[in-house]
Amino acid sequence: MKRNLSKFTRHIFVAIAGLALLLSIAGCSTKSDTITIGGKDFAESKILSNMMKLLIENNTDVKVKLKTGLAANITWEALKKGDIDGYVEYTGTGLINILKQAPVTDSKQAYNIVAKEFPKQYEIKWLKPLGFNNTYVVTMRKDQADQLGIKTVSDLAAKSDQLIFGTGQEWLGRKDGFPAFENTYHVSFKKVVTMDYGLWYPSILNKKVDVIIPYSTDGMIAKYDLVLLKDDKHLFPPYDAVPIFKEKVLKDHPGLEKAVNELAGKINEKEMQKLNAKVDIDKEDPAKVAQDWLKAKGLIK
Repeated sequence: MKRNLSKFTRHIFVAIAGLALLLSIAGCSTKSDTITIGGKDFAESKILSNMMKLLIENNTDVKVKLKTGLAANITWEALKKGDIDGYVEYTGTGLINILKQAPVTDSKQAYNIVAKEFPKQYEIKWLKPLGFNNTYVVTMRKDQADQLGIKTVSDLAAKSDQLIFGTGQEWLGRKDGFPAFENTYHVSFKKVVTMDYGLWYPSILNKKVDVIIPYSTDGMIAKYDLVLLKDDKHLFPPYDAVPIFKEKVLKDHPGLEKAVNELAGKINEKEMQKLNAKVDIDKEDPAKVAQDWLKAKGLIK
C-alpha cells in the first residue's frame, strides 16, 4: 500500500509539473506574440501608429495593441516603464526635451546623437527616419506676404512692427520657442496674442492675427494655402519623425525592425500634411487613412 501511494504521489507530481510547464509556455507565447505601440494625442501620431501596426501584423506573426491619444511626456514615460514597446518620436524632441542637450540645426547630426545616446541611456533604439521633418514653420496668409514682399523670416522681421503674432502660451516660454525666435531674428511685433491651438488657423484666416508658427506637417497648411517663410537663419531644430522601440522587444521579434523600416524615407512633409488633413479636416478614421495609404503604396494588400 505504501509503495502504491508513493507511485501515485509521483504521478501527481509529474502531472502538476507538466501542467505548470504548459501554463508557462502558454504565458510566454502570449507575452512574446503581442506588443503595444503608443501614440501621442494628435492626428499624425495616430496615423503613424496605425501604419506600424498594419505593417507588423502583415509581415510578422506579432499582434499589436495600440495605446494612442497619450500626452507627449506620458508617451515617453510609458515607453521607459514598459507600458508600451515603441512609438514614433521626433529627433528634436529626443535631443532637447529628453536628453536635455542643446539644439542642433543639422538633421543628420541630430539623428546621430539620439541614435547613439538612447541605447546607452535607455536601451531604446531609433530605427530609420520616415522621411519628413515636422519642425516649426513661420506662416502667413499668402496675399499679405505677397503684398509686403515677405519670403523669408528675415523679411518678416523687418516688417514685424506692422504685424500681429499669435501662438500658444507654452511656446512663449520654451527655450527653443519665442525667446529663441526673438534673439535670432530680432522680431518686434505690433502685438503678441496667446491662444489655444484650435484657434490659430481661424484667427489667421479671419485676420485676427497675421503670423503663426505651426508644425510643418499640419493639414491646415495644405487646406488653406498658407505661405511658409524660409527659415534663412536656421533657427528651428530638425524634428525628423523616427520610430523608436525597446531593444529587447526588437531582439525578441527579429522581423519587427524590418517590418517597421518599410516606412523609411517613404513620407515627405507634403504627403504627411495631406494625411493629417484627412483626419483633422475630413474627420476620417486614422486607421483607415493609414490602411488606404499603405495599400496605395503597395506596402500591404
